[in-house]
Amino acid sequence: MNDSIIMSPKERFLTALNKKTPDRVPIFEFPFSQKLQEILIGYKTVLYDGAAVVKMADRLGIDGVPVFLGGYCGVEFFETKDDRFTDDWGILYERKGWPITSQIKNPVSGRNDWQNYKMPNPGQKWRFKQLNDAIEANSQQRAIVSCIRGPVSFMSWFLLSIDNLSIAFVDDPALVDSICNSFIDWSLELAGRAAVIKGFDAFLIADDWGMSKSLLISPAYLRRFFIGPYKRLVDGIKSLGFPVIMHNDGNIWEVLDDIAAIGVDAYHPVEKAATMDLKTIKQRYTGILCPIGNIDNKEILVNGSVDDVKKEALRCLREGSENGGYIISSDHSLHDDMPVENVIAYTETVKKFGKYYDGKLKL
Repeated sequence: MNDSIIMSPKERFLTALNKKTPDRVPIFEFPFSQKLQEILIGYKTVLYDGAAVVKMADRLGIDGVPVFLGGYCGVEFFETKDDRFTDDWGILYERKGWPITSQIKNPVSGRNDWQNYKMPNPGQKWRFKQLNDAIEANSQQRAIVSCIRGPVSFMSWFLLSIDNLSIAFVDDPALVDSICNSFIDWSLELAGRAAVIKGFDAFLIADDWGMSKSLLISPAYLRRFFIGPYKRLVDGIKSLGFPVIMHNDGNIWEVLDDIAAIGVDAYHPVEKAATMDLKTIKQRYTGILCPIGNIDNKEILVNGSVDDVKKEALRCLREGSENGGYIISSDHSLHDDMPVENVIAYTETVKKFGKYYDGKLKL
């Protein structure tokens, strides 16, 4: 590219997402921090808030931000003063932290519950409020990424439980197929309704398959029950004209080839603590997957010095930036345990040293 070209945040983000070289390595973040929110924009929100997230991105110079459709990981777009509440899926939650609440009762335990279960309406207007608010606040052309939940974590955390799902893998595989495909159908309808809204740029499917040392579910079961439906979800979203990012925590080496074959455009967050090596992933999947992430958000961004943070950001720039196709971020999210000066040191380091010159960085 011409070194004199300065891209908008949206252009920069989408160029890297398409595995090409932008003017600078773009930044993407999940800002899960009321403390950071209050410092940056002067107020706190009760729930994760689309407009507030865009304003935080403006202050930090973040190029892309996620905005959730409907409920996400306990982030519900209705306000209640009660410490416990039930959403329209029939999931009982308890408030613990921000913006995450904890589900404490699942509505489906087996076939009898499923036969009497009715999924909620994906077209309710409140599901799109945060997306519309983010678009309205987006005066500086940030890339807005619309987020939906993936089938593995939805079934293992929310609708069923990991125990009931594990039993069903063996005792009632047809039940797993039925629930999974019904959820894919629901998600495709949700995505289709969102797609008519003008002003956002990509979809992210959030689905946690890994722990720090291994997968949560065996590769055989992931391939048997989820890879096919997941591909149907990705294909359906891409047919709407949007690139697709997969958020998947943990050590997922055993199925990373499967994920690449599904057709997602990018993989987030490349968790460093789970041995997900950025350099290896960038080399192995060049032109196939855009890695997003890998800055240590558990130790360095929390307990490291400003110099430690700068060195970590520079490491990621070196390992991920060659020939474009890399978006930098923490290896999960920005949260309250991080000193604000560390967050600023990370973003400022990227803005200073992440500029491309003839396809390379001057590090």
